[in-house]
Amino acid sequence: MSGLSLAKKRAVPGQTGVPVPAGRQTTAGPQTSAEPIQQTEAVPPASRFDTLAEDILSGSLTGPLAPIAEAICGGRTTEAASLASQTVVLAARALGPRHPEVLTLGELSAYIAYLTGDVRHACELSLNLAYRHRESADPTAAYANVLSAAAAWRAIPDPGVALPLGHTLTTLWTLLTTEPGPASTDDPHLLESAHARLPRLAARARAHGASG
Repeated sequence: MSGLSLAKKRAVPGQTGVPVPAGRQTTAGPQTSAEPIQQTEAVPPASRFDTLAEDILSGSLTGPLAPIAEAICGGRTTEAASLASQTVVLAARALGPRHPEVLTLGELSAYIAYLTGDVRHACELSLNLAYRHRESADPTAAYANVLSAAAAWRAIPDPGVALPLGHTLTTLWTLLTTEPGPASTDDPHLLESAHARLPRLAARARAHGASG
C-alpha cells in the first residue's frame, strides 16, 4: 500500500467516472444537499476528498488501493465500499489502527460514503480521522479531513443529525486554528460560515420537532 499526497490539488471537473467532490455540483456525488454553499462564500481549499479524487483520476493509487479506485471509476461504488471495508480491517490488524496507510484507507472509505450519498457516515468518518491525524501530530492531514467532514456535513438533510455533528466539527476546527498548521493561516471566513450555520440548524431542528 502507498500513502497519498496531501498537497492542495483540485479534482479535474467533467471527467467521466470520476466524481467532483467538496461542494461542486455533480451527478456522481450526494444528491441531497440541505444547505448548499452560497455563491458569495469563499471557495474552500482542497479537502481530502479533493486530493483523493485527483489521485483516483491520475491512477496513482497502487497495491490494494488500486482495485478500490478502479471500482470507483467504474461507478461500482458498492463494490468499492466492500473492498475498502475489508482492506482496512486487514491492514489495521497487520499495521495497527494509526498506521498512515490504514488512515488512508479510512479516508477512502469516507470518500466512498460521500459519493454514495451516505453523508452522515462520511462526516463521522472524516471527523474521526481528523482527530487521529491531530493526535499523530499531522495538522495538514487533520485539516484536510476537517474540510472533507465540512463538505459532507453541509449535505446532511436532517437538522437533528447535522446539529451535533456541526458542534463536533466546529470544536475541532477551532482547536486546529489555535495550533501550528494550515488551519491557523487559512481563510477564517470558512470556519465563521460553519459557526453561523449552527443557529440555523438549531432553529430548523426545533421547527421539525414541533411539526412532528
